[in-house]
Amino acid sequence: MNLPKSIFSFFLLALMPALASAQEKSTSEIYSQYQVEIVLGMAGVVLLVALIALFAALYALMAIVNLKKQAAGEVVEEKESFWVSLWTRMNDAVPIEEEETVMTDHAYDGIKELDNRLPPWWLYSFYATIIFGVIYILNYHVFKTAPLQEEEYIAEMKQAEVEVETYLASLDNLIDENSVTFVEDDAELLGGKEIFISKCAACHGQQGEGGVGPNLTDQYWIHGGDVKSIFKTIKYGVPSKGMISWQSQLSPKEMQQVSSFIYTMEGTNPPNGKEPQGELFEREETTSETEESKTVEAGV
Repeated sequence: MNLPKSIFSFFLLALMPALASAQEKSTSEIYSQYQVEIVLGMAGVVLLVALIALFAALYALMAIVNLKKQAAGEVVEEKESFWVSLWTRMNDAVPIEEEETVMTDHAYDGIKELDNRLPPWWLYSFYATIIFGVIYILNYHVFKTAPLQEEEYIAEMKQAEVEVETYLASLDNLIDENSVTFVEDDAELLGGKEIFISKCAACHGQQGEGGVGPNLTDQYWIHGGDVKSIFKTIKYGVPSKGMISWQSQLSPKEMQQVSSFIYTMEGTNPPNGKEPQGELFEREETTSETEESKTVEAGV
């Protein structure tokens, strides 16, 4: 059994779900969303590789020089390594053999106190925090060139509300004669009533009693009396009868509202109602009506 190939195959199978989900987004979408991060990441990788190559080249050059000196019979002085030198510089500690120069008069139980300087890495980090604090105060509290966390949160929430409204509006635009449903919300029905009075009352009457157009309050319908049929009639119109198509003037949501309002007109019996036209359309019993009838039968 070839172990490396088996391990490679195992990891490939494990990564397949992630690769499949990544394919759902195009390369252009990913690049446009993470453009800055990708550029900075690539720059960091290139810089890291360049530094590693530079250190490797310097180390190889020093090794070659030392070999040539040894071949020529010269004595090569051993120097402390780069990392040891770096650690010494970062801590700036006094060597043990020179501790007498930083010895203080404080002593207890044979232990004497030294007066070493603070390590440069700690000291420079402290200075950096002071500089950062000054910049932060000037940026957020004095010049106010950037928003505070609370302000940023409020701005993001407002942006989220706009995005939600845009998304809901896009859902409203997906309503058609196949997906439309009756809306029972009072605000939605009120909106439908306003549309009906401004757009439909001229032909069907202020109360749906009929006029040039048919009566909308009885059980007789020419093109169907359910919400889907009413929506379809409003959307495409009936050009042969003089009714225009409203899909260019009303949004799908508005057509759903007025369709739902017209649906509620049945049985209102306004005065001067026009004679019935079309065929009798009996609506199916709704779930709420069915449950109500069962409750009455049970004597509850």
